Amino acid sequence: MTRPEWTSNEPYARRRELYLRAAPVLRAHGYRSSTLKALAHACGLSIPALYRYFPSKKALALFPLVALYPELHAPPPDVSTENPGAVLAGWIEAAVAEAPNYVLAARLLREAGVTDAEKQRMDAALADHIVLLGDLAVRAAPHLTETRARELGATMINLALGPALTGIEPMPGALRRELRALLRGHGVPLP
Repeated sequence: MTRPEWTSNEPYARRRELYLRAAPVLRAHGYRSSTLKALAHACGLSIPALYRYFPSKKALALFPLVALYPELHAPPPDVSTENPGAVLAGWIEAAVAEAPNYVLAARLLREAGVTDAEKQRMDAALADHIVLLGDLAVRAAPHLTETRARELGATMINLALGPALTGIEPMPGALRRELRALLRGHGVPLP
């Protein structure tokens, strides 16, 4: 087993790297048939070393779903002082880049199951994210009402997570165009 060459010393970035290395095993075998031994081998780590980054196989498999294990991810940036249009444009690029990981994690979530507490945590995090996107939209386009901005945030999330919920492979270019057109259609300026 070859130890991984890290592109970052930051533990949150390392978890993402490990997830990307484990993803082919999870795609090929699903949640139940992917063994810890196979996942650790794909990551270039021993099973105990893998546990230093993820508390369970489920935490590794569902890593892109930040709402389930927020403690495994970097704290969210403070966007209150940044250009809201630039933050929304960055959100679009992140959503496009992560779409294949969301599709995989959503498929694995159906197989692994979710507890009531995990579902509540996901629902609360999603509601918070809608509020954040709505607040950014209002700051970028003050003519939007708070209600319209929340609807816009919810629609952005629906577009971004649609492939994950349907299992249809995402089309990055189309997703980017749709999200940008949605924001422009509401008068939100993007760089």
